[in-house]
Amino acid sequence: MKRWIFFVLLGLMTGCLDDSDDVYFHEHKQSILLLQVDYTNYEFEQGTELFLHTEYSNADTIPIGVDYDSPGDFGNISLFYEPGNELIFDGSIVWAGTGHLKFPKWFYYPSQFATLDVPVEKPADDEFQIIFPEEGFEYPLDSIWNAVNHLSIVSRYLKSGKKIGIFRYTPSVGVGDPNEWDWYVIMNTN
Repeated sequence: MKRWIFFVLLGLMTGCLDDSDDVYFHEHKQSILLLQVDYTNYEFEQGTELFLHTEYSNADTIPIGVDYDSPGDFGNISLFYEPGNELIFDGSIVWAGTGHLKFPKWFYYPSQFATLDVPVEKPADDEFQIIFPEEGFEYPLDSIWNAVNHLSIVSRYLKSGKKIGIFRYTPSVGVGDPNEWDWYVIMNTN
């Protein structure tokens, strides 16, 4: 494995590889933005951009499928971009314990995101798409939006015209601790 990485890096440094040699550049069709917001104080904690290999969906909603294993003791929730069944989120859930985020693995800190001088105005509530909704639960859209509305990347993703996904990840349930939970703002663009 180390030898393979060495040769790839050597090829990149010596110019042996260009974009036409890299399958990734040919297959990339679109991206998903995941922004993590603290559940209790609504502070932007981290974010990542995932590049997908699936054709872009022209629907105004984000086509996300959910695979949920209820936590009798241990459970899991996975989110997939449906057209290509590509994983965009995977986290364990533990009853009377704490699960953990398994995917994505890489995030950027808030200081690594470019910011706007003027925050982006919150879209109408019907422009939000609740991912894995819970009946009777009120989603604090204003507070969640205010945590990310100053990010330049949010402005760019809004131009796609897609709804804005909101997902609540609760890695601890039963005697769960909301201080361990997070909101995810999910956006999609081509």
